[in-house]
Amino acid sequence: MHALSQESPPGTGQAANDGSDEAPAGGTLFARIGALLEANGLDPSPAHYELFHRYLTSGDKRLVTAVDEAIARYGRLNPAMAASIAAQRQTAVSAAQLRRLADEAQRRLQAIAALADRSGRDALDYGDALARNVSMLEGGLRGDVLVALLDLTRGMIDKTRSVGVELRRTSEQVSILRRSLDEARQTAETDALTGLPNRRALENRMRQAFDTARKRGTPLALAICDIDAFKAVNDHHGHQLGDKVIKYMAGALARGASEQLFVARYGGEEFVILFENMTAAEAARHVDAVRREIAAREFKVAETGRPIGRLTFSAGVAAMESRKGPSSTLKSADAALYRAKRDGRNCVRVAD
Repeated sequence: MHALSQESPPGTGQAANDGSDEAPAGGTLFARIGALLEANGLDPSPAHYELFHRYLTSGDKRLVTAVDEAIARYGRLNPAMAASIAAQRQTAVSAAQLRRLADEAQRRLQAIAALADRSGRDALDYGDALARNVSMLEGGLRGDVLVALLDLTRGMIDKTRSVGVELRRTSEQVSILRRSLDEARQTAETDALTGLPNRRALENRMRQAFDTARKRGTPLALAICDIDAFKAVNDHHGHQLGDKVIKYMAGALARGASEQLFVARYGGEEFVILFENMTAAEAARHVDAVRREIAAREFKVAETGRPIGRLTFSAGVAAMESRKGPSSTLKSADAALYRAKRDGRNCVRVAD
């Protein structure tokens, strides 16, 4: 029997937000954030502090609504809910961050080009001056000419060293910006709960995969997988255990993922798997093998030993066709998933 750990169930409590940036009488913004953390039983971590700071001061109506609805529905936020809300709202912020980082990187690269251009001009000036003094030497060795040559050489050495230092410093700054850009992009394309690529990352990957498949004439298929009776798991065992189930399914589906097998969380209890260089029949066999492995297990709550029963999922598989794009193929897979649910769940169906 496979055990899924369950955190202690959350208590009750309701956080409130009046939409004002000002602290209540006799209190401070810090105190309001502390009260929200305490009411929701959340650790005073930087991530939780930032979430409630934005909740109280940013004017982000969608974030405020998401927090209020979660608290109204479940009584309080748990860490997974808080992380999910923060990640969903971070997607929009990350787009602006990416633009700012890209602009800054471009400025740094332009600075490098300017330094190189300036260095080149200095070298030409030095060459012209050297040529003039060499022509003067042809008439005989003169001390003043030698002094001039030495001064020119020293000046060129100093300029070269200065440009080298500036180039190294600017190059290091560009490297830091590039790493920040990569980290911001990864954060914007990662599901907070499971660590899998999110819907945004999936859409980007699908466009690339469809273009490649069309150009090369290679097969491409995708599957939509949906956990069966997931609402019952939440209702009977709580949403925290529901999160554990989602994470377990994510790990099971992602096991064996490769460059040609891309797994993403599509939303809620749905996952999408993209199969490059595989037909729909091959993709269906792969998904069905995972389905059988999970369905054969009995699950229980690790802390209490309370049985959960069997966990299953249904899946719909569709192949890309030349006349279809990613959106149409997803719709075909979704229709096949609906047929799998209608046929009794815990099965895989391939689109006609």
